[in-house]
Amino acid sequence: MAEAKTITIRDIQSLADRLLSRGLSKLSDDRPEHASDLRLAAKVIRAMARSFGHADVINLENGNG
Repeated sequence: MAEAKTITIRDIQSLADRLLSRGLSKLSDDRPEHASDLRLAAKVIRAMARSFGHADVINLENGNG
């Protein structure tokens, strides 16, 4: 049986912040397509997180997706 992980909206927003920082980092300059994907992922995550309340908790099941 798959084990579930609980994550808060604050954790999700922090993840988006880290992805954005990596996408903007000078270390990503040699891989512009990778940097672009990181920035887009951060924007998508932030947009989706806005549909939840700050106190909400999300349950993620471990799996291949």
